[in-house]
Amino acid sequence: MRILVVGAGRIGIEVLRQLFKNPALTVLVLDPREEPLAIREGVIEQVDFHESLTPLTLDYVLAQAMPDLVLLTTSTEDLGLGRSAGVDLLGAALKDELAAIAQVPVIEVARSRV
Repeated sequence: MRILVVGAGRIGIEVLRQLFKNPALTVLVLDPREEPLAIREGVIEQVDFHESLTPLTLDYVLAQAMPDLVLLTTSTEDLGLGRSAGVDLLGAALKDELAAIAQVPVIEVARSRV
């Protein structure tokens, strides 16, 4: 199974560590940042795709990665949206749109506080 993890920040690191426990999985990482936290902390050596995942880039990314599943982190920075006021609403709408139009399952991963 090929899994595309979108975002290599704090939540992405947690997801990656769990996925790496199963050697049968092929894990690919997409992050628009030059050196995301997962690289700085040694969780991954490199990002497979330096893109911002948007409805405009979705088809291209899916064609390149050919994932069976896409896991989205919750950080707007992981999506290349930055930290401006109101960007959280834009990020939520973007994630909903990506899930609706993608030809593969897209699941948003949020950090649990339980």
